[in-house]
Amino acid sequence: MSRLFSARGHRVTIITTPANAQLLHTTISKDSSSGHPISAHTFPFPSKQVGLPDGLENLFNVYDFDTATKIHTGMHLLREKIEQFITANPPDCIFSDMFHPWTADLAIKLRIPRIVFHATCIFAMSLKDSMRKPDSPHLSVQSDDEPFLIPGLPHPITMTKSELPDYVRTPNGYTQLMEQFREAELKSYGVLVNNFYELESDYCEHYKKIMGHKVFHVGPAALIHRNTAEQADQVHKAVVGEHECLSFLNSKKPNSVLYVCFGSACIFPNDQLMELASGIEASGHRFIWVVFGKEENENEEEKNKWLPKGFEERTKGKGMIIRGWAPQVLILDHPSVGGFLTHCGWNSVIEGVSAGLPLITWPLYAEHFYNEKLVTQVLGVGVEVGKKDWNLWIDAGKNLVRTENIEAAVRRVMDGGDAAVMMRKKAKMLGEMAQKAVKEGGSSHTNLTVLIEELEQLRDQRAKDV
Repeated sequence: MSRLFSARGHRVTIITTPANAQLLHTTISKDSSSGHPISAHTFPFPSKQVGLPDGLENLFNVYDFDTATKIHTGMHLLREKIEQFITANPPDCIFSDMFHPWTADLAIKLRIPRIVFHATCIFAMSLKDSMRKPDSPHLSVQSDDEPFLIPGLPHPITMTKSELPDYVRTPNGYTQLMEQFREAELKSYGVLVNNFYELESDYCEHYKKIMGHKVFHVGPAALIHRNTAEQADQVHKAVVGEHECLSFLNSKKPNSVLYVCFGSACIFPNDQLMELASGIEASGHRFIWVVFGKEENENEEEKNKWLPKGFEERTKGKGMIIRGWAPQVLILDHPSVGGFLTHCGWNSVIEGVSAGLPLITWPLYAEHFYNEKLVTQVLGVGVEVGKKDWNLWIDAGKNLVRTENIEAAVRRVMDGGDAAVMMRKKAKMLGEMAQKAVKEGGSSHTNLTVLIEELEQLRDQRAKDV
Protein backbone atom coordinates (compact mmCIF):
# COMPACT_ATOMS: atom_id res chain seq x y z
CA MET A 1 0.00 0.00 0.00
CA SER A 2 2.82 2.42 0.87
CA ARG A 3 4.35 1.91 -2.55
CA LEU A 4 1.18 3.16 -4.26
CA PHE A 5 1.65 6.60 -2.75
CA SER A 6 5.41 6.87 -3.27
CA ALA A 7 4.94 5.79 -6.90
CA ARG A 8 2.80 8.94 -7.30
CA GLY A 9 5.67 11.07 -5.97
CA HIS A 10 4.51 11.44 -2.35
CA ARG A 11 7.01 10.91 0.43
CA VAL A 12 6.21 7.86 2.55
CA THR A 13 7.83 6.94 5.86
CA ILE A 14 7.15 3.45 7.19
CA ILE A 15 7.52 3.26 10.97
CA THR A 16 8.66 -0.20 12.01
CA THR A 17 11.26 -2.20 13.94
CA PRO A 18 14.70 -3.41 12.74
CA ALA A 19 13.78 -7.03 11.97
CA ASN A 20 10.65 -5.97 10.09
CA ALA A 21 12.57 -3.26 8.24
CA GLN A 22 14.98 -5.94 7.04
CA LEU A 23 12.08 -7.78 5.40
CA LEU A 24 11.19 -4.61 3.49
CA HIS A 25 14.76 -3.60 2.66
CA THR A 26 15.03 -5.01 -0.88
CA THR A 27 11.69 -3.61 -2.04
CA ILE A 28 12.28 -0.19 -0.48
CA SER A 29 15.79 -0.01 -1.95
CA LYS A 30 14.53 -0.84 -5.44
CA ASP A 31 11.78 1.76 -5.26
CA SER A 32 14.06 4.38 -3.76
CA SER A 33 16.68 3.85 -6.47
CA SER A 34 13.89 4.32 -9.04
CA GLY A 35 13.23 7.77 -7.62
CA HIS A 36 10.25 6.91 -5.43
CA PRO A 37 10.43 8.78 -2.10
CA ILE A 38 9.93 5.88 0.34
CA SER A 39 11.92 4.98 3.45
CA ALA A 40 11.68 3.17 6.78
CA HIS A 41 12.24 4.69 10.21
CA THR A 42 12.96 2.12 12.89
CA PHE A 43 12.56 1.94 16.64
CA PRO A 44 14.35 -0.80 18.58
CA PHE A 45 11.91 -3.50 19.64
CA PRO A 46 11.83 -3.86 23.47
CA SER A 47 12.75 -7.55 23.38
CA LYS A 48 14.28 -7.77 26.87
CA GLN A 49 11.37 -5.91 28.47
CA VAL A 50 8.88 -8.46 27.20
CA GLY A 51 11.11 -11.52 27.56
CA LEU A 52 11.80 -12.29 23.90
CA PRO A 53 15.08 -13.06 22.10
CA ASP A 54 16.53 -10.35 19.88
CA GLY A 55 15.11 -10.34 16.37
CA LEU A 56 11.74 -11.89 17.21
CA GLU A 57 9.52 -8.93 16.29
CA ASN A 58 6.59 -10.35 14.32
CA LEU A 59 4.24 -13.32 14.20
CA PHE A 60 5.96 -15.17 11.35
CA ASN A 61 6.72 -18.69 12.59
CA VAL A 62 5.07 -18.01 15.96
CA TYR A 63 2.75 -20.83 16.98
CA ASP A 64 2.12 -20.23 20.67
CA PHE A 65 -0.13 -17.71 22.39
CA ASP A 66 2.43 -16.64 25.01
CA THR A 67 4.97 -15.47 22.43
CA ALA A 68 2.27 -13.73 20.39
CA THR A 69 1.12 -11.86 23.50
CA LYS A 70 4.68 -10.71 24.23
CA ILE A 71 5.06 -9.41 20.67
CA HIS A 72 1.82 -7.43 20.95
CA THR A 73 2.93 -6.07 24.34
CA GLY A 74 6.24 -4.99 22.84
CA MET A 75 4.42 -3.23 20.03
CA HIS A 76 2.35 -1.24 22.51
CA LEU A 77 5.45 -0.30 24.51
CA LEU A 78 6.70 1.57 21.44
CA ARG A 79 3.68 3.86 21.40
CA GLU A 80 5.27 6.75 23.34
CA LYS A 81 8.39 6.85 21.14
CA ILE A 82 6.37 6.65 17.94
CA GLU A 83 4.00 9.36 19.15
CA GLN A 84 6.92 11.65 20.00
CA PHE A 85 8.48 11.07 16.58
CA ILE A 86 5.26 11.81 14.69
CA THR A 87 4.59 14.90 16.81
CA ALA A 88 8.09 16.22 16.12
CA ASN A 89 7.80 15.40 12.41
CA PRO A 90 4.11 15.89 11.63
CA PRO A 91 3.07 14.28 8.34
CA ASP A 92 0.14 15.27 6.14
CA CYS A 93 -1.66 12.03 7.01
CA ILE A 94 -1.32 8.97 9.25
CA PHE A 95 -2.08 5.53 7.82
CA SER A 96 -2.38 2.88 10.53
CA ASP A 97 -4.11 -0.43 11.03
CA MET A 98 -6.75 -1.09 13.67
CA PHE A 99 -4.18 -2.31 16.24
CA HIS A 100 -3.01 1.30 16.71
CA PRO A 101 -6.26 3.02 17.76
CA TRP A 102 -4.32 5.72 19.63
CA THR A 103 -3.27 7.20 16.27
CA ALA A 104 -6.83 8.50 15.86
CA ASP A 105 -6.47 10.87 18.83
CA LEU A 106 -2.94 11.81 17.79
CA ALA A 107 -4.19 12.74 14.33
CA ILE A 108 -6.93 14.92 15.86
CA LYS A 109 -4.34 16.60 18.09
CA LEU A 110 -2.11 17.33 15.08
CA ARG A 111 -5.10 18.38 12.95
CA ILE A 112 -4.30 15.81 10.27
CA PRO A 113 -6.41 12.95 8.88
CA ARG A 114 -5.96 9.37 10.00
CA ILE A 115 -6.75 6.64 7.46
CA VAL A 116 -7.38 3.13 8.81
CA PHE A 117 -5.86 0.36 6.73
CA HIS A 118 -7.98 -2.78 7.00
CA ALA A 119 -6.09 -5.90 5.94
CA THR A 120 -9.36 -7.49 4.83
CA CYS A 121 -12.42 -6.64 2.74
CA ILE A 122 -15.32 -4.31 3.52
CA PHE A 123 -17.71 -7.27 3.31
CA ALA A 124 -15.97 -8.82 6.34
CA MET A 125 -16.03 -5.49 8.18
CA SER A 126 -19.78 -5.23 7.49
CA LEU A 127 -20.38 -8.69 8.95
CA LYS A 128 -18.26 -7.84 11.98
CA ASP A 129 -20.41 -4.79 12.59
CA SER A 130 -23.63 -6.81 12.28
CA MET A 131 -22.41 -9.30 14.90
CA ARG A 132 -21.83 -6.61 17.53
CA LYS A 133 -25.51 -5.60 17.63
CA PRO A 134 -27.49 -6.63 20.74
CA ASP A 135 -30.18 -8.31 18.60
CA SER A 136 -27.77 -10.26 16.38
CA PRO A 137 -29.43 -13.62 15.57
CA HIS A 138 -26.38 -15.64 16.65
CA LEU A 139 -27.34 -14.81 20.24
CA SER A 140 -30.64 -16.68 20.01
CA VAL A 141 -29.80 -19.87 18.09
CA GLN A 142 -30.31 -23.16 19.92
CA SER A 143 -27.01 -24.77 18.92
CA ASP A 144 -23.61 -23.90 17.46
CA ASP A 145 -24.42 -25.61 14.15
CA GLU A 146 -27.88 -24.06 13.64
CA PRO A 147 -27.80 -21.77 10.56
CA PHE A 148 -28.96 -18.18 10.98
CA LEU A 149 -29.54 -15.33 8.54
CA ILE A 150 -27.69 -12.06 9.13
CA PRO A 151 -30.18 -9.18 8.74
CA GLY A 152 -29.62 -5.75 7.25
CA LEU A 153 -27.07 -6.70 4.60
CA PRO A 154 -27.32 -6.27 0.80
CA HIS A 155 -27.45 -10.08 0.37
CA PRO A 156 -28.93 -12.92 2.45
CA ILE A 157 -25.85 -14.27 4.26
CA THR A 158 -26.12 -17.46 6.30
CA MET A 159 -23.67 -18.58 8.98
CA THR A 160 -23.52 -20.79 12.06
CA LYS A 161 -22.36 -19.81 15.53
CA SER A 162 -19.44 -22.25 15.34
CA GLU A 163 -18.02 -20.22 12.42
CA LEU A 164 -17.82 -17.02 14.49
CA PRO A 165 -14.70 -15.85 16.37
CA ASP A 166 -14.58 -16.81 20.05
CA TYR A 167 -14.87 -13.19 21.16
CA VAL A 168 -18.15 -12.90 19.23
CA ARG A 169 -19.60 -16.14 20.61
CA THR A 170 -18.62 -15.30 24.19
CA PRO A 171 -17.65 -11.70 25.03
CA ASN A 172 -14.16 -11.38 26.51
CA GLY A 173 -11.32 -8.88 26.73
CA TYR A 174 -10.78 -8.97 22.99
CA THR A 175 -14.44 -8.03 22.47
CA GLN A 176 -13.78 -4.82 24.40
CA LEU A 177 -10.62 -4.24 22.39
CA MET A 178 -12.59 -4.54 19.13
CA GLU A 179 -14.98 -1.88 20.43
CA GLN A 180 -11.99 0.41 21.04
CA PHE A 181 -10.85 -0.21 17.47
CA ARG A 182 -14.31 0.68 16.18
CA GLU A 183 -14.52 3.88 18.25
CA ALA A 184 -11.11 4.94 16.93
CA GLU A 185 -12.23 4.24 13.37
CA LEU A 186 -15.31 6.42 13.85
CA LYS A 187 -12.96 9.32 14.66
CA SER A 188 -10.91 8.72 11.51
CA TYR A 189 -11.16 10.26 8.05
CA GLY A 190 -11.76 6.98 6.27
CA VAL A 191 -10.56 3.47 5.56
CA LEU A 192 -8.25 2.01 2.92
CA VAL A 193 -8.57 -1.56 1.65
CA ASN A 194 -6.61 -3.82 -0.67
CA ASN A 195 -9.57 -4.58 -2.92
CA PHE A 196 -11.44 -3.11 -5.87
CA TYR A 197 -14.83 -1.43 -5.67
CA GLU A 198 -16.63 -3.63 -8.20
CA LEU A 199 -16.02 -6.77 -6.12
CA GLU A 200 -18.06 -5.50 -3.17
CA SER A 201 -19.74 -2.27 -4.28
CA ASP A 202 -22.95 -2.97 -2.33
CA TYR A 203 -20.97 -3.48 0.87
CA CYS A 204 -18.85 -0.39 0.30
CA GLU A 205 -22.00 1.74 0.17
CA HIS A 206 -23.49 -0.15 3.14
CA TYR A 207 -20.36 0.38 5.24
CA LYS A 208 -20.15 4.07 4.42
CA LYS A 209 -23.71 4.47 5.70
CA ILE A 210 -23.21 2.64 9.00
CA MET A 211 -19.78 4.16 9.77
CA GLY A 212 -20.33 7.62 8.31
CA HIS A 213 -16.93 7.99 6.68
CA LYS A 214 -15.12 7.40 3.41
CA VAL A 215 -13.97 4.05 1.98
CA PHE A 216 -11.13 3.86 -0.53
CA HIS A 217 -10.66 0.68 -2.57
CA VAL A 218 -7.17 0.97 -4.14
CA GLY A 219 -6.21 -2.65 -4.95
CA PRO A 220 -5.56 -5.37 -5.72
CA ALA A 221 -1.98 -4.49 -4.76
CA ALA A 222 -0.66 -7.71 -6.31
CA LEU A 223 -1.74 -6.43 -9.73
CA ILE A 224 -0.03 -3.06 -9.47
CA HIS A 225 3.51 -4.42 -9.82
CA ARG A 226 2.79 -7.52 -11.86
CA ASN A 227 5.96 -8.27 -13.80
CA THR A 228 7.65 -11.65 -13.40
CA ALA A 229 10.53 -10.32 -11.31
CA GLU A 230 8.15 -8.77 -8.78
CA GLN A 231 5.98 -11.88 -8.66
CA ALA A 232 8.98 -14.03 -7.78
CA ASP A 233 10.54 -11.45 -5.43
CA GLN A 234 9.19 -12.30 -1.98
CA VAL A 235 9.47 -10.51 1.35
CA HIS A 236 10.44 -14.01 2.48
CA LYS A 237 12.79 -15.91 0.22
CA ALA A 238 10.95 -18.69 -1.59
CA VAL A 239 12.38 -22.17 -1.04
CA VAL A 240 11.92 -23.05 -4.72
CA GLY A 241 13.03 -20.89 -7.60
CA GLU A 242 10.98 -19.23 -10.29
CA HIS A 243 12.49 -21.57 -12.91
CA GLU A 244 11.53 -24.73 -11.00
CA CYS A 245 7.91 -23.60 -10.58
CA LEU A 246 7.56 -22.48 -14.19
CA SER A 247 9.19 -25.64 -15.49
CA PHE A 248 6.61 -27.75 -13.66
CA LEU A 249 3.65 -25.56 -14.68
CA ASN A 250 4.73 -25.14 -18.30
CA SER A 251 4.50 -28.91 -18.77
CA LYS A 252 0.84 -29.01 -17.69
CA LYS A 253 -2.40 -28.32 -19.57
CA PRO A 254 -4.42 -25.12 -18.94
CA ASN A 255 -6.55 -25.17 -15.76
CA SER A 256 -5.23 -28.60 -14.77
CA VAL A 257 -3.22 -27.79 -11.62
CA LEU A 258 -4.66 -27.20 -8.15
CA TYR A 259 -2.68 -24.80 -5.95
CA VAL A 260 -2.92 -25.58 -2.22
CA CYS A 261 -1.72 -23.14 0.45
CA PHE A 262 -2.96 -22.22 3.94
CA GLY A 263 -0.70 -19.28 4.69
CA SER A 264 2.29 -19.30 7.01
CA ALA A 265 0.58 -18.81 10.38
CA CYS A 266 -1.06 -22.23 10.66
CA ILE A 267 0.80 -25.49 11.08
CA PHE A 268 -1.57 -28.42 10.56
CA PRO A 269 -1.08 -31.50 12.75
CA ASN A 270 0.17 -34.62 11.00
CA ASP A 271 -3.22 -36.34 10.94
CA GLN A 272 -4.78 -33.40 9.07
CA LEU A 273 -1.91 -33.31 6.59
CA MET A 274 -2.44 -37.03 6.02
CA GLU A 275 -6.15 -36.47 5.27
CA LEU A 276 -5.27 -33.59 2.94
CA ALA A 277 -2.67 -35.57 1.03
CA SER A 278 -5.08 -38.49 0.67
CA GLY A 279 -7.85 -36.18 -0.58
CA ILE A 280 -5.61 -34.52 -3.15
CA GLU A 281 -4.35 -37.87 -4.42
CA ALA A 282 -7.84 -39.39 -4.54
CA SER A 283 -9.06 -36.48 -6.68
CA GLY A 284 -6.60 -37.50 -9.38
CA HIS A 285 -5.65 -33.90 -10.16
CA ARG A 286 -2.25 -32.31 -10.56
CA PHE A 287 -1.18 -30.01 -7.75
CA ILE A 288 1.30 -27.66 -6.14
CA TRP A 289 1.02 -27.95 -2.35
CA VAL A 290 2.73 -25.50 0.02
CA VAL A 291 3.47 -26.93 3.48
CA PHE A 292 5.04 -25.08 6.40
CA GLY A 293 6.81 -26.73 9.33
CA LYS A 294 8.34 -29.60 7.35
CA GLU A 295 11.96 -30.00 6.31
CA GLU A 296 13.09 -30.80 2.78
CA ASN A 297 15.59 -33.42 3.93
CA GLU A 298 13.45 -35.28 6.48
CA ASN A 299 13.86 -39.05 6.66
CA GLU A 300 11.25 -41.60 5.59
CA GLU A 301 10.07 -42.21 9.14
CA GLU A 302 9.30 -38.52 9.65
CA LYS A 303 7.74 -38.20 6.20
CA ASN A 304 5.44 -41.17 6.76
CA LYS A 305 3.94 -39.42 9.80
CA TRP A 306 2.19 -36.87 7.58
CA LEU A 307 2.22 -38.31 4.05
CA PRO A 308 0.69 -41.62 2.94
CA LYS A 309 3.47 -44.12 2.32
CA GLY A 310 4.80 -43.76 -1.23
CA PHE A 311 2.82 -40.54 -1.84
CA GLU A 312 5.66 -38.59 -3.46
CA GLU A 313 6.66 -41.52 -5.64
CA ARG A 314 3.09 -42.07 -6.87
CA THR A 315 2.57 -38.37 -7.61
CA LYS A 316 5.99 -37.70 -9.14
CA GLY A 317 5.62 -35.48 -12.19
CA LYS A 318 1.99 -34.90 -11.25
CA GLY A 319 2.46 -32.92 -8.08
CA MET A 320 4.95 -30.65 -6.36
CA ILE A 321 5.30 -30.15 -2.60
CA ILE A 322 6.94 -26.88 -1.54
CA ARG A 323 8.12 -27.00 2.07
CA GLY A 324 8.12 -23.30 2.98
CA TRP A 325 7.63 -20.01 1.17
CA ALA A 326 6.46 -20.13 -2.44
CA PRO A 327 6.15 -17.45 -5.17
CA GLN A 328 2.36 -17.49 -4.81
CA VAL A 329 1.40 -14.73 -7.25
CA LEU A 330 3.66 -16.21 -9.92
CA ILE A 331 1.98 -19.60 -9.48
CA LEU A 332 -1.60 -18.31 -9.37
CA ASP A 333 -1.08 -16.28 -12.53
CA HIS A 334 0.07 -19.28 -14.58
CA PRO A 335 -2.53 -20.53 -17.11
CA SER A 336 -1.97 -24.15 -16.00
CA VAL A 337 -3.41 -23.39 -12.56
CA GLY A 338 -7.15 -24.02 -12.47
CA GLY A 339 -8.09 -23.71 -8.80
CA PHE A 340 -6.87 -22.52 -5.41
CA LEU A 341 -7.46 -24.38 -2.12
CA THR A 342 -7.09 -21.58 0.42
CA HIS A 343 -7.50 -20.76 4.12
CA CYS A 344 -9.36 -17.58 3.08
CA GLY A 345 -6.87 -15.09 4.47
CA TRP A 346 -7.69 -11.89 2.60
CA ASN A 347 -4.39 -11.53 0.73
CA SER A 348 -4.80 -15.06 -0.60
CA VAL A 349 -8.45 -14.52 -1.55
CA ILE A 350 -7.79 -11.31 -3.46
CA GLU A 351 -4.73 -12.82 -5.19
CA GLY A 352 -6.83 -15.81 -6.27
CA VAL A 353 -9.68 -13.60 -7.46
CA SER A 354 -7.23 -11.33 -9.31
CA ALA A 355 -5.88 -14.39 -11.12
CA GLY A 356 -9.42 -15.28 -12.20
CA LEU A 357 -9.47 -18.57 -10.30
CA PRO A 358 -12.28 -20.46 -8.57
CA LEU A 359 -11.52 -21.14 -4.91
CA ILE A 360 -11.94 -24.08 -2.57
CA THR A 361 -12.50 -22.51 0.85
CA TRP A 362 -11.05 -23.92 4.07
CA PRO A 363 -11.31 -21.07 6.62
CA LEU A 364 -9.40 -21.35 9.88
CA TYR A 365 -9.33 -18.27 12.16
CA ALA A 366 -9.50 -14.43 12.19
CA GLU A 367 -12.11 -13.21 9.66
CA HIS A 368 -11.61 -16.20 7.34
CA PHE A 369 -15.18 -17.47 7.64
CA TYR A 370 -16.54 -14.02 6.70
CA ASN A 371 -14.30 -14.02 3.63
CA GLU A 372 -15.55 -17.48 2.74
CA LYS A 373 -19.15 -16.24 2.67
CA LEU A 374 -18.18 -13.48 0.23
CA VAL A 375 -16.56 -16.04 -2.07
CA THR A 376 -19.31 -18.67 -1.91
CA GLN A 377 -22.57 -16.84 -1.14
CA VAL A 378 -22.07 -13.48 -2.88
CA LEU A 379 -19.54 -13.92 -5.69
CA GLY A 380 -20.33 -17.56 -6.47
CA VAL A 381 -16.71 -18.43 -7.28
CA GLY A 382 -15.98 -20.93 -4.54
CA VAL A 383 -16.80 -24.30 -3.03
CA GLU A 384 -16.67 -24.95 0.72
CA VAL A 385 -14.57 -27.88 1.88
CA GLY A 386 -16.78 -28.22 4.95
CA LYS A 387 -14.71 -26.64 7.75
CA LYS A 388 -17.26 -25.34 10.26
CA ASP A 389 -15.31 -24.54 13.43
CA TRP A 390 -13.47 -21.27 14.12
CA ASN A 391 -10.33 -21.66 16.23
CA LEU A 392 -7.38 -19.54 17.26
CA TRP A 393 -4.52 -19.83 14.78
CA ILE A 394 -2.58 -22.05 17.19
CA ASP A 395 -5.48 -24.56 17.15
CA ALA A 396 -6.54 -24.10 13.53
CA GLY A 397 -6.06 -27.77 12.69
CA LYS A 398 -8.02 -28.94 15.72
CA ASN A 399 -11.11 -30.30 13.94
CA LEU A 400 -10.24 -32.70 11.14
CA VAL A 401 -11.54 -32.24 7.61
CA ARG A 402 -11.76 -35.73 6.16
CA THR A 403 -10.33 -37.15 2.95
CA GLU A 404 -13.73 -37.63 1.31
CA ASN A 405 -14.74 -33.99 1.90
CA ILE A 406 -11.47 -32.75 0.44
CA GLU A 407 -11.70 -35.01 -2.60
CA ALA A 408 -15.32 -34.00 -3.25
CA ALA A 409 -14.55 -30.26 -3.04
CA VAL A 410 -11.54 -30.58 -5.36
CA ARG A 411 -13.58 -32.53 -7.89
CA ARG A 412 -16.41 -29.96 -7.84
CA VAL A 413 -13.95 -27.29 -8.95
CA MET A 414 -11.47 -29.22 -11.08
CA ASP A 415 -13.50 -32.02 -12.75
CA GLY A 416 -15.61 -29.79 -14.97
CA GLY A 417 -19.38 -29.99 -15.35
CA ASP A 418 -21.92 -27.20 -15.78
CA ALA A 419 -21.58 -25.77 -12.25
CA ALA A 420 -17.78 -25.72 -12.44
CA VAL A 421 -17.85 -24.12 -15.89
CA MET A 422 -20.18 -21.37 -14.63
CA MET A 423 -18.02 -20.79 -11.55
CA ARG A 424 -14.87 -20.60 -13.67
CA LYS A 425 -16.58 -18.13 -16.02
CA LYS A 426 -17.53 -15.87 -13.08
CA ALA A 427 -14.02 -16.10 -11.65
CA LYS A 428 -12.44 -15.16 -14.96
CA MET A 429 -14.76 -12.16 -15.25
CA LEU A 430 -13.77 -10.97 -11.75
CA GLY A 431 -10.09 -11.35 -12.66
CA GLU A 432 -10.60 -9.15 -15.71
CA MET A 433 -12.46 -6.57 -13.60
CA ALA A 434 -9.60 -6.51 -11.10
CA GLN A 435 -7.08 -5.83 -13.85
CA LYS A 436 -9.20 -2.98 -15.25
CA ALA A 437 -9.55 -1.47 -11.77
CA VAL A 438 -5.82 -0.84 -11.33
CA LYS A 439 -5.23 0.60 -14.79
CA GLU A 440 -5.41 4.33 -15.48
CA GLY A 441 -9.08 5.30 -15.49
CA GLY A 442 -10.04 2.20 -13.47
CA SER A 443 -11.85 2.45 -10.15
CA SER A 444 -8.85 1.74 -7.89
CA HIS A 445 -6.52 4.02 -9.85
CA THR A 446 -9.16 6.77 -9.68
CA ASN A 447 -9.84 6.18 -5.96
CA LEU A 448 -6.15 6.62 -5.19
CA THR A 449 -6.10 9.86 -7.19
CA VAL A 450 -9.18 11.13 -5.34
CA LEU A 451 -7.70 10.26 -1.94
CA ILE A 452 -4.41 12.01 -2.73
CA GLU A 453 -6.25 15.10 -3.98
CA GLU A 454 -8.38 15.22 -0.83
CA LEU A 455 -5.32 14.90 1.41
CA GLU A 456 -3.60 17.70 -0.52
CA GLN A 457 -6.66 19.93 -0.13
CA LEU A 458 -6.75 19.27 3.62
CA ARG A 459 -3.03 20.07 3.87
CA ASP A 460 -3.45 23.32 1.95
CA GLN A 461 -6.43 24.32 4.09
CA ARG A 462 -4.43 23.74 7.29
CA ALA A 463 -1.65 25.95 5.94
CA LYS A 464 -4.17 28.75 5.32
CA ASP A 465 -5.62 28.39 8.82
CA VAL A 466 -2.25 28.83 10.54
